[in-house]
Amino acid sequence: MKDIHKIQKNLKNPVVTIGTFDGVHIGHKALLIRMVERTKALDGVSIVITYHPHPIEILKKKVYPFLLTEKIKKEQFLKAIGIDYVLWLDFDMNLAHLTPEEFVRDYLYKQIGAKEIIIGYDWHFGKNRSGDFHLLKKMEQELGFHVEIVDEVLVDDEIVSSTVIRKYLNEGNIQRANKMLGRNYCIMGTVEKGSQVGREFGYPTCNLKPLEIRKLYPAIGVYLTQIKYAHEMFWGLTNVGTRPTIDKNNRQKNVETHILDFSEHIYEQEIELFFIQKIRDEVEFESIEALVEQIRKDEIYARNIIEELNNE
Repeated sequence: MKDIHKIQKNLKNPVVTIGTFDGVHIGHKALLIRMVERTKALDGVSIVITYHPHPIEILKKKVYPFLLTEKIKKEQFLKAIGIDYVLWLDFDMNLAHLTPEEFVRDYLYKQIGAKEIIIGYDWHFGKNRSGDFHLLKKMEQELGFHVEIVDEVLVDDEIVSSTVIRKYLNEGNIQRANKMLGRNYCIMGTVEKGSQVGREFGYPTCNLKPLEIRKLYPAIGVYLTQIKYAHEMFWGLTNVGTRPTIDKNNRQKNVETHILDFSEHIYEQEIELFFIQKIRDEVEFESIEALVEQIRKDEIYARNIIEELNNE
């Protein structure tokens, strides 16, 4: 575990959890809040052990573009909830082959000295994911810790999970995904200089290079978004797709945003792009003129939504 040596002298009554925590959604938050409660009761410290990249990349030896949360953002979310320390586990094949018992003894007991371990209802760990809550309960007395399980969180009778949130994003159901996340889905990145075709017909765009190559893009389409730049928020229209009207040979999925009421050049600047609502699917138009006319309609529609949101 990275940086474990830096905090070992501060490990008083550690309350520990472990997992990917991709998205740090409302289900994760319920577990994390419980950790903070127990930490205060024990006058101890809370520790989240997590990974980056996702363990499946090590097991399958392939980069998977499906992460909900950038590494830097995940740590920010965890700390904002009240977690004292975030430890990044160096997940490799050696770790993947550890039995659950070996993992508990070597990491949670010897290195951290866990006083309490709090896990989610569906957590599995160790070789072949054979470890679970019941195994931890069997090891409680031997190693002197207490284990607690946190139940699932439901939204409209559906269990919240990172997998379900990915499904909704892949479908373009941003509002449903946001409800489960407990925040608006966000992509961090740097503004790249593009072809500047949009500038020629009055709709300049910011082309986003994501901070994380593994980041999941929502479904192809046009979205109402918000852009955080230089600590300010702006509204925008974002196209996720291949721009079939402008570049018929392009097959790469891109993210480009027209920021409303904004005229600055922000190439090479970092922004955060928040997805609010899908407006329509991406369509190949017969001409640039037809595309521009549709963008005008998209802008009118978006401004109406913005007005409604501002009046709520």
